[in-house]
Amino acid sequence: MRRTNTVLLTLGSAMLISSSVALAAPPISYGQYTASSGTITTGEVVGGTFTASACPSGFSCGAAITGDGFLQRQVTETSSGSVYFQTIILDKGTTAGSDPTTGFVDLTAKPFADESFVLQGGGSGIADSSHVYATPVAPDTSTFTGNTAINVGWAKASASENLIEVNQIIDDPSKANLNFTLTDASTDNTEPVVTIDETVYMPATSGPPGTDKQRFYLKQLKATADGTTVALPVSNPPVATTVNYLSGDIVQVMWLGQQVTGGTSGGAQLFGTQSYTVNPTTTATSVSYSDQTATGPWNWDATFFGTAPTF
Repeated sequence: MRRTNTVLLTLGSAMLISSSVALAAPPISYGQYTASSGTITTGEVVGGTFTASACPSGFSCGAAITGDGFLQRQVTETSSGSVYFQTIILDKGTTAGSDPTTGFVDLTAKPFADESFVLQGGGSGIADSSHVYATPVAPDTSTFTGNTAINVGWAKASASENLIEVNQIIDDPSKANLNFTLTDASTDNTEPVVTIDETVYMPATSGPPGTDKQRFYLKQLKATADGTTVALPVSNPPVATTVNYLSGDIVQVMWLGQQVTGGTSGGAQLFGTQSYTVNPTTTATSVSYSDQTATGPWNWDATFFGTAPTF
């Protein structure tokens, strides 16, 4: 009998900020610091290399207030004169070097980190990046990693960048692995955009470990021009395999692919389902396709929905 493992992830309503606001990069890129036993050293990353410095180029920095796992300072952008408060909070006693590839701080397996920027006198808004990691507590064997980035209000730079990005990973070698990503954003082509990408690895009853998995992908966009979705192979029920949409309609694609080994028939059992749904101002329309011999996805509209997910 296959053991079923259920994982429930809840995103608080405070995270679901209106997607009419787009994400901007913070005034100083996140992660340009290291830490040693709770002492934070700021610097600048250039060409993948971190160099310690009192202030990055293009900014002037006030004296920092520091403590064990804490740093706060005032940074002023030279070109605009905008003044920000930068705050970095780590777990006490944290030691974290720079990633050898990117140069930015390596927070792998670090319990907690948060970096934020607040614009002084610039109205509401914040640019914030946070990281949480939890080690297993017996008898549980799973680890949890969570990363979020939220840039709202004054942090809006253009309509082509993310508003909220949440990534959560639960890794239990004896049971399952879950990687959950939520992106809530506005883009030049579509507004709003919501993307949910979730992969669950299941323990195989037979065959190589890690071959059994399920991937779920959902993307929702707001069309800025009239169009038609790419045709699905066959629709269920058997009606038109495409749906038309008008400028302003909300268009959603949903795909789920699954592979399970073993069972009564043996071998790899494949399943896939995909649908397009349009929510116009009148009645919603939808077409779908399912296949018990393949995972999909099928006939992906990359021009509208971006790069297709893969199983």
